[in-house]
Amino acid sequence: MKDITREDFLSAEISNFEEMLKKSIQLKEQVDQTVESLAASYSNVIGSKAIFEEIKKENIEELRVFRQAVTRETAEITQAIKQLKSNLDAKSLSELREYVALCERLKTLQDAGFKFPV
Repeated sequence: MKDITREDFLSAEISNFEEMLKKSIQLKEQVDQTVESLAASYSNVIGSKAIFEEIKKENIEELRVFRQAVTRETAEITQAIKQLKSNLDAKSLSELREYVALCERLKTLQDAGFKFPV
């Protein structure tokens, strides 16, 4: 067997350290690339969040306007119905119901194919 000399041992250790140094450099490069990628992704997320927040504010405002319009329209319809009820007494209300029933019967006949004389 060959005796290992001090120079052979030192040479082998230096080679091992050089190999470890290469791997460390490669790992550092990979970490740097990953950090850059994460930073870019984070920037994209922050930008998307800002856009979302702006759209959300606009949508909330549109919903508020829509709700106010529906509330206003409902109040107007309710007021008109109350006014109509107060203007109709029991007899005219009964006559109105009879008129609506007749109109519905005429519509049913027409839908069934009955031809009205002109």
